[in-house]
Amino acid sequence: MAPHLSPQLRERIMAWQYKHGKSAQEITELADCSEWTIYDILQLHRNFGQTSNLFAHRNAQPCSLELDDIHYIYSILEANPGLYIDEIQQQL
Repeated sequence: MAPHLSPQLRERIMAWQYKHGKSAQEITELADCSEWTIYDILQLHRNFGQTSNLFAHRNAQPCSLELDDIHYIYSILEANPGLYIDEIQQQL
């Protein structure tokens, strides 16, 4: 998966389009991203007046384990490397 574009680059894309009159293909080369990404950013700006989607959800949830929990599970696995997940859960 391609990395997300920074807010500064998104704003620069808008400037290239509207202030400098660059085409989407030229912006693609300048920003080093796909033409679809350029069109998505332009559409977001046209529809909502901003360059990022505030309605998008994060893909990952924050880790619910504390560092001590991780160390404990790691020590269980070091002592018994062949354990299955359900056996580890029983020891928690």
